[in-house]
Amino acid sequence: MRLIDVHIHVGNRFEWTEPAKRLWMDTGPYVPAIFDNAGNQLPQQYGDAIKKEGVSGGILIPEYSPMTAGVMPFERAREIHKRHPEFIPVANINPNYHHDVFEAFEEQLEGGAKGLKIHPIHGLFYANDQRLYPLYAKCEQEGLPVMFHAGTSMFKGARMRYSDPYTFDDVISDFPEMKIILCHGGRGFWYHIAEFMVKRFEKVYIDISGLPPKNLLQYFPSMLKFSHKYLFGTDFPGVPGIKRNFDELQILVKDDAVMEKICFKNACELFGFWK
Repeated sequence: MRLIDVHIHVGNRFEWTEPAKRLWMDTGPYVPAIFDNAGNQLPQQYGDAIKKEGVSGGILIPEYSPMTAGVMPFERAREIHKRHPEFIPVANINPNYHHDVFEAFEEQLEGGAKGLKIHPIHGLFYANDQRLYPLYAKCEQEGLPVMFHAGTSMFKGARMRYSDPYTFDDVISDFPEMKIILCHGGRGFWYHIAEFMVKRFEKVYIDISGLPPKNLLQYFPSMLKFSHKYLFGTDFPGVPGIKRNFDELQILVKDDAVMEKICFKNACELFGFWK
């Protein structure tokens, strides 16, 4: 079965904060394979390690969150994309980091970004920050998916108030034609709200990254019925194993047609893989 991982983090190891490395990155087995001894990401090996798990395409996510996760610039995603074009970069914007958010977004789009990732809880801003609205308008107009970190974070400095689900609801209501992905599906304290949003709004999706696959039907009881609104993702490299997650999901779902949607078709339709 074809597999797309829509949630792959990038960056040199030393660009991540120490808590991020300790609490997240080092929980996975991939560090020795994808970084050199100095902590530089190895673009060829990075993609090779992911493909070895059976992945045929993916979304590369940079991040600008100096107070919590670190600064892993867009160039890191481009480095991998150049060697593995089936891995597609998205832009990342933080209105507290980028002086001119629209200019920064345009630069990343020109560099090959095919969507936008917004990280409120790490960047310490709200999803409905008016400084981001021109970006949302452009994404809505051009059909670019917008990914939001939706839910909690264990990183030092993160503030849960910036993951208030009602600020996400504002964005969904203000940009009803924008394709929105709630990454982690409200992890920790608003799974039920994320599930409601998926059922209520035509353009809202959930990626299951950072969640134990065996618990997904507890978090999202209607996931199988609404399988056209869910996306496979892992939070690489901070994941016990991409194939391991896929295998656990397959055991849970027990339906090849549903798996094809969650693991491949939905991502193809949203991001335009291989078009």
